[in-house]
Amino acid sequence: MARCYVCGKTTKFGKSVTFSAEQNSRTFKPNLQKVKIVLEDGTVKRVYVCTKCLKAGKVVKAVSVRD
Repeated sequence: MARCYVCGKTTKFGKSVTFSAEQNSRTFKPNLQKVKIVLEDGTVKRVYVCTKCLKAGKVVKAVSVRD
């Protein structure tokens, strides 16, 4: 589930290093948002997109119509 629909960004693993050079495992998670987007064929789909792709304008958000 934790994967960007546009770029495929997912959780990465690494180490946090203290001043005394001790290493502990940690995770780097992308900032994913669940948004409604318009696909190329005009259909609307709700997917997870990272904020970097949203800010870059790589997706077109669907307009919700409320009365």
